[in-house]
Amino acid sequence: MPDQLAHYLFGRRVLAAADRSLRSRVDPDSTAFRLGTFGPDPLFTDLSASHRAEGFGLHRQPGFVALERMRESVRGGMPCAADYAAGFFTHYALDRLCHPELKAMDARGEAKHLPLEAAYDRELYQRGVGELPRRIFPGDADCRAAVQMYQSLTPHQYRTDVRVYWAMRRALVLQNGRFLAALPGKLSAAWDGVIPYAEPSEGIRRGIEMLDGKLRDCVNEAAEQLERYFSAIDADALLDKWTAPDFAGREHEID
Repeated sequence: MPDQLAHYLFGRRVLAAADRSLRSRVDPDSTAFRLGTFGPDPLFTDLSASHRAEGFGLHRQPGFVALERMRESVRGGMPCAADYAAGFFTHYALDRLCHPELKAMDARGEAKHLPLEAAYDRELYQRGVGELPRRIFPGDADCRAAVQMYQSLTPHQYRTDVRVYWAMRRALVLQNGRFLAALPGKLSAAWDGVIPYAEPSEGIRRGIEMLDGKLRDCVNEAAEQLERYFSAIDADALLDKWTAPDFAGREHEID
């Protein structure tokens, strides 16, 4: 689960590599597209245990379970639905393609998953490849489209989750990496590095190089699958088997 700047950068690259008909249909500058690239992650900040459970549950289910939920709203022409669905698909695609290697690096003791993704967003920001405005302002149409993906959220609840999520992730990227970075590790060794250090470890550096490669080398594959996703929606056909793995890349059956 690369963090939000990485997902947004990847999503824009994927859409730019897609065919012209899809590029004319989806606006990468829209708020809905950026919200889609967050995937279910904003639900992790919700105060409701059931809402958090839905977010985590979507990550553990085959990708097509979540992606199917946008079918009717996209086919019906709901405002912002195509933008949100496209962004969400690219979030799923990057998770699906990155998670196996992230977990392997974690298992080898090279770099922990959560610290690596936070450090990578910080790295991207320092390179100047992404902007982090102080606030994000989802409109009513953005939120109505987004909650088609979720069974338990109202548009108001989703907007609140997004604002909290954005503030938290922004704070982690922008903090100076000296004093706050040491705090999580003092509370639990498992949390060490969740707030990025000013100077990444050698393992984190290797992880950043790996993620750079994924964001470069997986664009065309994801763009092809994004086109297939929208083609299946338009034709009212089954989604491609490429969407059978869950967000961690674990294989599931698709009929």
